[in-house]
Amino acid sequence: MAVLRALQLAGNRILGKRDRSVRGPMRSVAPWSIHVHVRVGEHELDGLLKDAWQIPVAVGLPDDLLNLLDRHVRTLLASGIEFRRDDLALTLSRLPRQYALPWDSSSPSGKP
Repeated sequence: MAVLRALQLAGNRILGKRDRSVRGPMRSVAPWSIHVHVRVGEHELDGLLKDAWQIPVAVGLPDDLLNLLDRHVRTLLASGIEFRRDDLALTLSRLPRQYALPWDSSSPSGKP
């Protein structure tokens, strides 16, 4: 959900920077898929993803997991690739260890 939320936020910001000739045809496109139809420059990524990870940080996701998710989203945005759950699973499989996520953990800190 964090990845789709980041893509949604970026998609809304992409459209906000474009004129009506671009926004009009994009009305029927899901916000998390806008980057597939509207080219995004690498120089735009920081601005598009500003504050995109606040909620995952607030719920205690580990920093290296957040960094991996951020890189995944940046790759999708810059390359115009549609979100696919299988691609995300492949990205997550590259983590050096598996995490007990905060909502799955019995300890208050979210650490196994």
